Amino acid sequence: MVLLLIASILEILPNELSGEKGYMMVQKISGGKSKPLPSNNDLEPVDGADIVTHIDVRMQDLCHNALYDQLEKFEAQSGTVILMETKTGAIKSMVNLRKGSDGLYRETQNYAVGSATEPGSIIKLISYMVAMEDGYIDTNDLIETGNGITQFYGQRMTDSQAKRGGLGTVSVKRAFELSSNIAIAKIIEDHYKNNPRKFVDGLNKMGVGYKLDLPIKGEGQPKLPNPNNKDTWSGTSLAWMTFGYGVHMTPLQTLAVYNAVANNGEMVKPRFIKEIRDQNQ
Repeated sequence: MVLLLIASILEILPNELSGEKGYMMVQKISGGKSKPLPSNNDLEPVDGADIVTHIDVRMQDLCHNALYDQLEKFEAQSGTVILMETKTGAIKSMVNLRKGSDGLYRETQNYAVGSATEPGSIIKLISYMVAMEDGYIDTNDLIETGNGITQFYGQRMTDSQAKRGGLGTVSVKRAFELSSNIAIAKIIEDHYKNNPRKFVDGLNKMGVGYKLDLPIKGEGQPKLPNPNNKDTWSGTSLAWMTFGYGVHMTPLQTLAVYNAVANNGEMVKPRFIKEIRDQNQ
């Protein structure tokens, strides 16, 4: 269940794991056999080092089974589970599963590390954090979301509660709890429409848009819409990126930002390798 992670580690530590070859003088004798000859030039082989990861086998098994059950329940094509220790960043479990042609789920690709996709509403927390950091909002401020349907530059935006008549006027805290698209889009549009670069820079300060510089190969490239690029930036770009559209992050990059929130604002890099042991050292 951790084969993809192990394979990634093998790629970056070939020298530590391969050891060194030895050699000795031998004399060929009858029957196609040989016998060793004493020589001062003999060189004993050196065993490769042992890599100890932070993976907890019990938790890996629990996460694997939980993910498998949910993928089957929702008939999803793929899914990822990552379990990271908050204070240290130690990765205790990482599971990546994808449905095969036979309907069974297997590890085929390390989506957690390598797949940068739109995070969707997960990024709303970070959007709120940027506005709060800049002093524009507080959790008790009120936002008018109407009946759950609105227009931004001619494009329709809806809330999940639109069929129930929308949320109306709610606090920032309540809007976040109910994951209102309109609330966060209005907040960011009102305060950053004349300077969208400031919002993007705020996301950058939170760690969004940058690689984690992981000690394994294949980390996906994050992406944020660029207000200076007139070919890709439009009137709706700012509002829509507040809830994840046009933004690309890997699951592990997203987790690192959320973990910083849980860790009282301190971001730690995900850690895979606990130690390298060489001759019990």
